Amino acid sequence: MSTTAGPLTAPVASVEQDTRYFTEVGEVDPTLATYEQKQGNVALRALLTDGSAFCAFLARGGGVDQALVADAEGADGDESQTHLPLSVTTFNAVEAVALLTLCPSEQRFLPAADRTKIGNLGASLTGRSG
Repeated sequence: MSTTAGPLTAPVASVEQDTRYFTEVGEVDPTLATYEQKQGNVALRALLTDGSAFCAFLARGGGVDQALVADAEGADGDESQTHLPLSVTTFNAVEAVALLTLCPSEQRFLPAADRTKIGNLGASLTGRSG
């Protein structure tokens, strides 16, 4: 698999989108809420970087599987500095919430069943916070 399918460009997100991302990622995976509290700004930067990177890998092309692998490899390489919990639950939360808040237009790259699941998650989060 080529990891150079195109340029890598992070999504442009507002402060409001970033804040919503941090809040919702902690709701989806309570481990990440604890991580944010314990690690402070390091955690916020790591989570935002991972979410934005996933969006960028997806937008670059190569498919969702390649984006997932590239994002996980990057997070694993930085874990000694960020202490990001490296679990499937963590990555699922980071990527799903990134698709809801940081780069919703990239959902088009997902299979229909996954788009439905992301939509259901979004509806659940909106119901909790609204």
